[in-house]
Amino acid sequence: MEFKHFSHNHGLVFHQLPQGSEIHCSGCKSPGLGNVYVCWQCSYFLHEQCFRAARSLKHPSHPLHPLTLVPFPTYPSASFFCNSCNHAGYGFSYSCSECEFDIHVHCAHCLIPIHMYLLHLLLIQISHRISILSLKIPSILLQSKLMPFQPPPVSQPTPPQFPQTSNPEPKPAPSIIKHFSHPHVLKAMEIEKKNAKVCSACECELSGSAYCCTEPYCTFNLHKSCFDSPREVRHKSHLQHPLTLLTAPPYEDGFTCNACLKDGKAFAYTCSTCSYDLHIDCVQWPDTVTRPDHKHALALYYSSPAAEASPEVTFMCDVCKNPVHEMAWVYYCRECDFGTHLECVTSGIKEQVVSGAGAKTEEELLRETELKFAVLQLLLGAQGRNAALELI
Repeated sequence: MEFKHFSHNHGLVFHQLPQGSEIHCSGCKSPGLGNVYVCWQCSYFLHEQCFRAARSLKHPSHPLHPLTLVPFPTYPSASFFCNSCNHAGYGFSYSCSECEFDIHVHCAHCLIPIHMYLLHLLLIQISHRISILSLKIPSILLQSKLMPFQPPPVSQPTPPQFPQTSNPEPKPAPSIIKHFSHPHVLKAMEIEKKNAKVCSACECELSGSAYCCTEPYCTFNLHKSCFDSPREVRHKSHLQHPLTLLTAPPYEDGFTCNACLKDGKAFAYTCSTCSYDLHIDCVQWPDTVTRPDHKHALALYYSSPAAEASPEVTFMCDVCKNPVHEMAWVYYCRECDFGTHLECVTSGIKEQVVSGAGAKTEEELLRETELKFAVLQLLLGAQGRNAALELI
């Protein structure tokens, strides 16, 4: 009989380990004996306690919000810092994403006594604020039976003393790591160009720093930049709602990116309310880009500048000389009326700038542009708009 668990794609079967046998729990990352739940196909093991752990709980160490069971760390370091035992964790955790509060699963069920005597509830109205935690103290105090209560003077409140704890030094990024989008572990690698590997997130050629699946017949790979992409972003192109990172297209037949207007069949940043979708790499386009063949920085526009003047004007890319769709993002210099497709903003530079036979200087390119617009103005006056558009 198979059992489903939210942390794994396949069904798990109950298994009783023979005496003396031991497994490494894929949940809490510690050795296990006795009863376990197993996916033999993936060598995925869970302690019975980890399998039955509640998806959400209220914990006395964090009374503000309930804690949610998370199957793996959601930080770029692929680890978390346990706020209970002050040690790093790499597997299951109970987490409050709003407060970035995390504890090990075993720490959540191991209450450590903080006082040796019985505490009694006293109903005492107080008004005091702990600035360090930015929390309001409840209007009740717990008082020890052997220690008389002495409230601090109202005029001179005594700030609480907290033990000074030093955060551990950040560990280097591990070579073996998990990503929320994939059931197998990934390995950090340096990939050379023209290796025939493709990033499973952006569908582009894989090169440089990357994470690759360790399973022999699995072709899942991620650029490091795609691996580090946040689960949710606020983007200037869509200020109404945040965009959520999906690991599969939001629609059955893929999606069309609202930035480059090209189709996508892999990861997407999506606003489901507005059906607004972006490639994972299109989210990363910077606000400005400089080209060595242009004296001004090019600014990112979320629609064609030509559409602002007239919907009938066609905006042309000054690099590839092809038209740009009025709804596509472009890089544009308004002062010089110079613009490019997203993918053209870094291309065509060598052909125009490097010295050698046939190379043109910036002054020559500028003169060509001025001549082109002079001819267009003459045509507009003599033969009308249609003739000018045909020349373009």
